[in-house]
Amino acid sequence: MKILKFYSLFFIAAIQFSFSQSWMQVGNGFDQYVMTLCSDSSTGTLYAGGSFDTSGTVPISRIARWSGAAWDSMGTGLTYGNVYTIAKYNGFIYAGGSFPNAGNAVVNYFTRWNGTGWDSIGINTSSCNVRKLCEYNGELYVGGGFPNVVNLIVNNIARWNGTSWDTLQSGTDNIVYTLAAYNGELYVGGSFTAAGGSPAGYVAKWNGTNWQQAGGGMNGNVYCLAAHGSKLYAGGNFTLAGGNPANNIAWWDGTSWVALGTGTNGPVSALVSNGTELYAGGFFTVAGGNPANNIAAWDGAAWTALSSGMNGAVSALVIHNNELYAAGNFTLAGGSPANRVAKWSDATSVNSITGSEFLIYPNPVTNQFTIYDLRLTIESIEIYNVHGEKVKTIVDNRHSSVGLQLSTINYPLTINISDLTPGIYFVAVQTKNGAVRRKFMKR
Repeated sequence: MKILKFYSLFFIAAIQFSFSQSWMQVGNGFDQYVMTLCSDSSTGTLYAGGSFDTSGTVPISRIARWSGAAWDSMGTGLTYGNVYTIAKYNGFIYAGGSFPNAGNAVVNYFTRWNGTGWDSIGINTSSCNVRKLCEYNGELYVGGGFPNVVNLIVNNIARWNGTSWDTLQSGTDNIVYTLAAYNGELYVGGSFTAAGGSPAGYVAKWNGTNWQQAGGGMNGNVYCLAAHGSKLYAGGNFTLAGGNPANNIAWWDGTSWVALGTGTNGPVSALVSNGTELYAGGFFTVAGGNPANNIAAWDGAAWTALSSGMNGAVSALVIHNNELYAAGNFTLAGGSPANRVAKWSDATSVNSITGSEFLIYPNPVTNQFTIYDLRLTIESIEIYNVHGEKVKTIVDNRHSSVGLQLSTINYPLTINISDLTPGIYFVAVQTKNGAVRRKFMKR
C-alpha cells in the first residue's frame, strides 16, 4: 500500500493555529477565459480549456495541463474557437468545443489526445459546438448544439463508444449545456423544451433507452448538474423548479425539486461536490441572502461565501487532489491576483520555514489513520475542524516541564476518529519551536 506523504509547515513565533482558507493563484494562469476544468486522478493531472492563447509568456492554445509546477501545452493545442468541455474516457483525454482545428489538422469540435497529438474524429458538420462530455453506461455522451454527426441526425446529443456514434432517439429541440449521471440514469440540462419529442422543461433524463421528464423541469436554462450526497443539484438561470420558487439552483431527490434557501441573485454555471459541501459558481453577488461574489458553498442548510470571491464570472469548478479549483473570467480571487484559475487552499497568517516530514495514511480516512515520521519533541496533538474549533485532543503535554518524545507514545501513532462526523479536519501538532499541521478528510 502506498503511503501518502505530506510536507508540513513550521510557523514562526506562533502558538495558536489559524485555520482559515484563502484563494491562491495556480501558476501564471491564462490571458483569456477558462471555461472548463477536468481532474485525472489516475495521473494527478489537472486540465483546463477555454479561449486562452498564453499562460504568462508561454504560448498555450485553448487547452493546457497542470502537473503541480506550471501549465504545459498539449501539442499545438486547439486552434480558434473555444474549448468548453474536457473528459477522460477509455484512457484518452477528450475535448469538445467550437474549435475547428488542432494546428493544421481538421478536428471539427470534438477530438482526443493520443499522447503526442490530436486525433481527427470530429463531428463532421458546420455550425457546431460541443458543450459537455460525460461517461454513462460505458459510453461517452456528447451534448451541445449540433444537428448531426457524420451521417446521423442526432439533434444536440449523441453517444460515442470509442469508434462509432449512435443517437438518443430524436435528441432535444435546443442546446444541451450539461450532463450528469445520477441513480443509474443520465440527466441532461440545457435550453431545450422537448427531449425525444416529448415536453421537457430545460432538464430531462435518459435511462439508456428512453427519455423521461424530471419533475416538470425549470422555467429557464439549466447550465450545470452535479450529484451531491443522495441528491442531484441543478444550476442555471431560472426562478421556478418543478413549479416551485427556486432562484437559479435546486436539488432533486428523484421525485421533486426543492430550492436551496433563497438561492442566488444571478445565474449558476458550475457545481461540484467535495463529499461534505456543494460549491456553486456563476455570475452572482448574493447567495442565501448574504454577499458572495460569484462563488459560494452550501452545507445542506445554509450558504457561505468563500472569502471575498472573484471579480468575474466562475464557469468551472473541480475537486483535484482533495482541493477545490475554480476557473472563469476573473483576475482576482479573494482580493489577490489569479488569472482565470485559482485554488481554495489552507492558509496561515504567519510566514513559514522548512520543517521535517509529516506522513499520514490513509487520507481520506474512514475510522482511523496513522502518523509516521514525526520525530519531534511535542507539546500537544489535537484535531480541529475547518472553523478552527478543537474537536479532539490526542496528546496534551503543554503543562509538563519536559516535552514528550513521540517515540514514547508508540511511534508511529494511530489515531481513532470514529467519533468524528464526515468532513474536513486538521491534525495540529504543537512543538516547542513552532507548529505543524496537516489536512485530512473523514468519510
